[in-house]
Amino acid sequence: MSSFLQDGLQAECTAPLVLPKISIVVPNYNGGDTLGATLESLINQAYPHLEIIVMDGGSTDHSIEVIKQYEKHLTYWQSENDSGQSDAINQGFARATGEIINWLCSDDLLPEGALQRVGEEFKQDPALDVLSGWARNVHLDLEGREIGERFVSPTAKSLKLLPAGCPVAQPSTFYRRRTLDREGPINESYHFLMDMELWAYFVQKKYVWRMIDQVLSVQVISGLNKSQVGGERIIIEAERLYRTYSQDWIPMCWWHRHLIYPLEKWRGKKPQGFRHNVVRAYKALLFVPLAPFYGLNRLRAMNWSLHSLPPTNERLQKGAVL
Repeated sequence: MSSFLQDGLQAECTAPLVLPKISIVVPNYNGGDTLGATLESLINQAYPHLEIIVMDGGSTDHSIEVIKQYEKHLTYWQSENDSGQSDAINQGFARATGEIINWLCSDDLLPEGALQRVGEEFKQDPALDVLSGWARNVHLDLEGREIGERFVSPTAKSLKLLPAGCPVAQPSTFYRRRTLDREGPINESYHFLMDMELWAYFVQKKYVWRMIDQVLSVQVISGLNKSQVGGERIIIEAERLYRTYSQDWIPMCWWHRHLIYPLEKWRGKKPQGFRHNVVRAYKALLFVPLAPFYGLNRLRAMNWSLHSLPPTNERLQKGAVL
């Protein structure tokens, strides 16, 4: 083999992998206390092709001062009134130019090396549409003290739980621009479950998913999270989402609404005690005739009633692995 060909092959083998551009949209409203840490977690990725877009909804706290502190690292930012988080994300997506897209709430974090792994996975497999990794959920009590952690670890099997439950963590899920092929693309009629609705849409479109066992995000779970204070509005959205994407003759959420939800409300705030045991036994008996039609895992995944209960230290403690 000639020296010229040898040199060419060697250069090809040693050439650095050109990673795709990643666009991260950061929606924020009065999240000044946590926004700085979120932006630092993105900047510290040291990813060579990163686009950071901050969409602030007209915050009245010190968010603007925080944004200006990191302005030189941002591709774009604005602070204007919007119609909610979904609207802010859509506006950010419209400005994004990256091949890989995601949004990161202003109280979430990316651990070191997360974007490097994401970029490598997409670069190595052009057919890959959606990538989802683990998430580390750090649980705080109502006083802000850390009480434990839990890991969300999605699998291809758990993806089949949609739309009964949400098996993947939003900040740990990245997707190609080509998947955002509908007008929106975030459904702005959803204020709590816009991520779960997007995953259900991806599954319906038969996009190619891959699950990896690396932590790609850190979420802080406290009594202040939107998912903790949304109450019955979350359940109403979940029922609408389920009816939209399921093909059940009798939607599973009908049984949930009429036979489970009332007892969950009767049980009350505490996740333990006599009422808790009664509801647990009742659900086990109810699942026996329903499981052949809906699947036991999907029935268990539809645990929406907890959203109707106000956050307490007992509930937050139960959600954490100590």
